[in-house]
Amino acid sequence: MGTLYVFARHFGNLMKEKIISALEQIEREHGVSILYAIESGSRMWGFASENSDYDIRFIYVGRPDYYLSVSKKNDYINYMDKENDLDFSGWDLQKALGLLWKSNMSLYEWLRSPIVYRDSPEIHSFRRMANDFWDRKSLIYSYIHLARHNYKAYIEGRSPVKIKKYLYILRTIAACIYTEQNNDVPPILVQDLLPVLEHNDEYIGSFMRTIVDRKKSGEELSSSTPDMRANEWIERQLEYYFSLAESMPQKERDITILDRFLCETALKFFGEL
Repeated sequence: MGTLYVFARHFGNLMKEKIISALEQIEREHGVSILYAIESGSRMWGFASENSDYDIRFIYVGRPDYYLSVSKKNDYINYMDKENDLDFSGWDLQKALGLLWKSNMSLYEWLRSPIVYRDSPEIHSFRRMANDFWDRKSLIYSYIHLARHNYKAYIEGRSPVKIKKYLYILRTIAACIYTEQNNDVPPILVQDLLPVLEHNDEYIGSFMRTIVDRKKSGEELSSSTPDMRANEWIERQLEYYFSLAESMPQKERDITILDRFLCETALKFFGEL
């Protein structure tokens, strides 16, 4: 079992205890070992308000019969504690390794979250593999697909629109810009991505900063008329980054490294379940 620790500056002792207790309860009820658990969402990205809920995400090793079975089983665990605004969602290690292979943006953000509840030596190895395996083409695709989904679902052709949705769309586009310019995985904290937007377009950067400040202050970001200048900028970026990702070569990697890691890690924990 990994070491538990929480960054005390973010949470009171009572909430820490509730989160840790819930993780241990999940292990008992599902017969799994949690290797890694972090805070995701607005608290991870650095624009949470005092009223923001808690989005806890984790990676776990399952029972032997999960891996040694002909029938397909769930590769995730979801658990809600509505009373305390705790939302837990976890991926089996096999699923997490498959998403590492695809350079899935959510997984890479989990691995770099500044708020960690549980860590382990296995995740340290996992993180080193992630540093070697990440593919710029796949990562940009992952971010830009999410940006396009949110734009089409919540902004395009709509009036009024939920202002908060701009925050998530612009954050993912900023991640694409950073990845293109630096050939590196983008930073997690929104304050580290804001300069990327401000350098690209002063108006968009200012627009984003205003939304972030309002969100962090606890102001309710209600619906309003769409910002057409922001919409036009977003549409240009969506077109550009889809075309850019399409033109990029795919990085060559050896998937057997991930297979070996899965086998060795699962075997280590089977005796503890």
